[in-house]
Amino acid sequence: MYRVRPDILTVSKALGEETRFAIFQAVAEAETPLTVKDLVARFGMHHSAIRIHLNRLEEAGLIFSRRQHQKGAVGRPQLGFLPSETALNISLPPRNYEFLARLAIDFMARATDDAREAEAFGHEWGREYIRSTAHGVDGPLPLEDALSVLREEALRLGGRLEIAGLDGRGFALLERNCIFGELSPKYEPLVCDLHQSVMRGMLTELTGDAFRWESASTLARGDGRCLVRISPAA
Repeated sequence: MYRVRPDILTVSKALGEETRFAIFQAVAEAETPLTVKDLVARFGMHHSAIRIHLNRLEEAGLIFSRRQHQKGAVGRPQLGFLPSETALNISLPPRNYEFLARLAIDFMARATDDAREAEAFGHEWGREYIRSTAHGVDGPLPLEDALSVLREEALRLGGRLEIAGLDGRGFALLERNCIFGELSPKYEPLVCDLHQSVMRGMLTELTGDAFRWESASTLARGDGRCLVRISPAA
């Protein structure tokens, strides 16, 4: 006999309404925060009805809002809605894979003090992952094409990776909702090193190592986003 957690019941009720579920799905899948105006245009509903659904989703902890400033815009900043930064895993009967992850990371942290070992492991894991997927390629891809494949694979693994150009000087990889959010602050820098080395390994397999990688900020250290700058190798 097991008991269903109260937070799971709250989430189930919030997502039990078809339109509200569709609004949550739109927010979760969007590459940038969505405003009430965006959702009104998408669903053709009155803004008051949209706000009611958004309030229910916020109360359930499924989304959160953030004021966003737009260049050239007049008036108060609009609220943008994003998926929650706290993961909620629902499984019946309950499973606790986060507990297993903590055990594994504790074991790894105690087994070695050499960050290079973790990075080497993550790098090779990333390369093998690309070789084992349908996106495995014969020969190196141009950096921009390789980054598109990397983004697709990150989405498949639960990430929300964004790619932005840097005015001809390369690209920026942005992540505002870390898939290891509950673990990375406690186990920083180990989790960040592993995560980034996996991404670098994937990109290495796709490009033949034809890039430079510079980590500029990370959520685990309290920054507002993870930011990596990538530029073509000389």
